[in-house]
Amino acid sequence: MPTINVNKADLERLVNMSLSDRLIEDKFPMMGVEVEDIFEEEGNKIVQFSINPNRPDYLSVEGLARGFRGFMGIDTGLPRYDVYDSDVEIFVEENKTRPYIAFAIVKNVLIDDAVLESIINLQEKLHWAIGRDRKKLAIGIHDFDKVEAPFYYKEIKGDELKFVPLGYEEEMTPEEILEKHEKGIKYAHLIKDDRYPIILDKNGNVLSMPPIINGNLTKVTTETRNLLIDVTGTEKEAVENTLNIIVTALAERRGTIFSVKMNYINNKSEPVKYPNLNPEIKEVSPEFINKKLGLNLNIGEIISAFKKARLDAKFENGNIKVAVPAYRVDMLHEVDFAEEVAINYGYEKFAGKFPKVATIGEKNPLEKKCDNIRNIMTGLGFYEVMNLTLSNQDILFKNMRIEVDENEYVEVLKPASIEHRVVRSSVMPLLLETLLINKHNELPQKIFEVGDCVIIDENESSETKCKNIKKVASAVTHPTANFNEIKSYTEALLREIGIEYELENYEHPSFITGRCAKIVNVSDGRVVGYFGELHPEVILNFGLEHPVVAFEIEIE
Repeated sequence: MPTINVNKADLERLVNMSLSDRLIEDKFPMMGVEVEDIFEEEGNKIVQFSINPNRPDYLSVEGLARGFRGFMGIDTGLPRYDVYDSDVEIFVEENKTRPYIAFAIVKNVLIDDAVLESIINLQEKLHWAIGRDRKKLAIGIHDFDKVEAPFYYKEIKGDELKFVPLGYEEEMTPEEILEKHEKGIKYAHLIKDDRYPIILDKNGNVLSMPPIINGNLTKVTTETRNLLIDVTGTEKEAVENTLNIIVTALAERRGTIFSVKMNYINNKSEPVKYPNLNPEIKEVSPEFINKKLGLNLNIGEIISAFKKARLDAKFENGNIKVAVPAYRVDMLHEVDFAEEVAINYGYEKFAGKFPKVATIGEKNPLEKKCDNIRNIMTGLGFYEVMNLTLSNQDILFKNMRIEVDENEYVEVLKPASIEHRVVRSSVMPLLLETLLINKHNELPQKIFEVGDCVIIDENESSETKCKNIKKVASAVTHPTANFNEIKSYTEALLREIGIEYELENYEHPSFITGRCAKIVNVSDGRVVGYFGELHPEVILNFGLEHPVVAFEIEIE
């Protein structure tokens, strides 16, 4: 989980009350925020919090203070943020690599050293928590008074213009930034097809080259009072949500929010104004909440808990209608509302019950086997990775040269992200995506994962028509990776876990013909896995540059 360091005096200023160390250690964990440490640094008392990834609005001291004021009953109900119209416009040209962009202006923000550090930290934490280290989205925060509207967002060639990147004094082309600037070197893999997204002002001044670096011209300092925020990315909803989190955090600093009009040049889309801070109205059943929590709360108690969670609620037609603020991107299901009631009703009020039958717990035998496999793979020199079980059709099938029908995999009905809408049936594609993310690191790279997959189960006794299976997969990449290498690793694993097996030639679309084998369990004749050299087309589909060998085995 991400951690943030908060200046205690700044937190007290935003909460508008004095906070003892004991109060912080007692109360913040009860609202779902762990206190990792409280320490002195350069004469200031610092509180280190650990934030759950599902609460990106807590990644700033402003968001924490807002939530704490509600939890303590100081300010309850939906926070109201006025958004004023401005005459600022941005003209958006077609951008294939990062098609979505949202702008906003926040004026009259009093920035001292603590506020400046908080803004920078929020930007970087959101890059990690929502932006997937800038792959999904990138954020730019600028001194608005240094540039002139209107603004332009487009793609350019790598040598088309020069500007001074943040932290430097000399002008560079986009190509030179990727070669010389530390941020350019780190994030160069995010630039594709030699097309460079760029944000310019009326006079051709560069605000940002997302997702790499901002221009030095608009650097934010303690002298800055008016801020221009841009968020660019590959997913529209994530871009909008991130902008909402940032502007509402700045509004907690008494900043005034102004909208920016987005004009789309290359398509027929209607102009849009950002940010949109209108709350979303959702319904939840009080019976559902009480059933989930094992309580018998009346309507008034439930609504009171919602208001402490900084939500608005009213009872109507047997259900509770809840107004969710724009910065709360985690409220997706009724169970999320039940959790908010539990937190703000008070975990300390729950009465525990001992089970009627005493039992002694032990690890499931399958998990013991998985732990043994992890130890074996680590001993063979592999690094373990842990990927999400949700992915998409492109990564799981198209990139692997596999043709499937829609009824051959499990798809999420209402996915939170277009990148995570299919439950994986194979571990191997996610390992290849991991190699892509790390291809700028030194070779050889040897990684593995032990994890769950979901496959269709047409058995009439199956309630869900699906079943979970454990699989182990590995991938190795370096200039001389070959079939014999992955064969030796596969056989070493099979030998250590005690499977009697036979190897047979196997035709698999993801592998080179003649360089793939299937693993047959001798005891029941069942095919339990396969290994080999990946097809060059698969390697290119994942943006890799060297041969890749891999195996995948089902764990009984």
